Amino acid sequence: MKRVLALILLTFVLPGMVAACRSGGSPAAAPPATATMAVAGDTPFAPTPVPPAATATLPPTTSLPVEAPTPKPTAVPASPVPSPTATPTPPPRLILYPYRQVDRIGPAGYGKLSGIVYHPLRQSFFAVSDLGRVLEIAPDGSLLHKKQVWGNADFEGITTHPDTGLLYVAVEGKDIILEIHPESLEILATIPIERLYGGNLLLAPEGDGIEGITFVPAGDSGEGTFFLVNQSRELTGPDASIILETAIDRSAGKPVARIRRYFSVGVTDMSGLQYVPSNGSLLITSDANDILLEVSLAGELLGSYPLPGEKQEGITVDEAGLLYIADDSEVELTRIVPAGSGSN
Repeated sequence: MKRVLALILLTFVLPGMVAACRSGGSPAAAPPATATMAVAGDTPFAPTPVPPAATATLPPTTSLPVEAPTPKPTAVPASPVPSPTATPTPPPRLILYPYRQVDRIGPAGYGKLSGIVYHPLRQSFFAVSDLGRVLEIAPDGSLLHKKQVWGNADFEGITTHPDTGLLYVAVEGKDIILEIHPESLEILATIPIERLYGGNLLLAPEGDGIEGITFVPAGDSGEGTFFLVNQSRELTGPDASIILETAIDRSAGKPVARIRRYFSVGVTDMSGLQYVPSNGSLLITSDANDILLEVSLAGELLGSYPLPGEKQEGITVDEAGLLYIADDSEVELTRIVPAGSGSN
């Protein structure tokens, strides 16, 4: 064994040391032996191979779902709270049943009255009779003025223009309107009423005829219109029981009342007519039925009420809202005070 080691030194190590000394440097490190050495008397061996380092195999990375960012809630502007809508109070009805008070005013001597109207400018009443007379009556019932205006003509209704104060009288049978000055009671104009509308005969000559008249301010013409009732016992056919709206046309020089429209409320024998501005409606009497009708300007029947007495042919309302009835059988006026109202 010693001889083997000495041999290795002489063969490999010593020549390197000598060379290093000659060059004046340090002996070079011997390279690692790569040869397999066999020693006499020993069993030759091979170097144990070093197993390669195990490579850790990582499982595939699982991709996590990317969460979308949660959107911030958008502020919704609060809806404005609507203001409560005030419910319009309907105008009070003029006539309530039962009546709180019914009385009569005026002295005897009027004659049988067939139409009446309250005159707001003069604060008095004007009435007409069947014998062509016009009367002015004070609120207490006293007679202020009376005149025989046109023979024995059948005056059936009277109304007034609230701005001019002129009077308008409906003449039955002749189907004309008289324009009359309230102070002198002189006739200013004679206005015939058309009988045809759309080719149809509405007012038969010498028929039952016009029985009531009232003036409605403004209207489509801008000057106001006249509503009239045709007294009839028939609901259909020529000369039926209808309400007409007319406008006075003066364009041709001679005035004429032209029919603008007409309608029926299904009631016969209408005898008196009055427009009430505070209600915007028409009050109509039917003497055969002893009732008072309230009708809109569009022709809708709003209500009906029983009336005292009989032959109620004229109707009007004063500034206090009291109702006055002129009948064809009495010489006085009937004043009606609605329930809940004061009396004069």
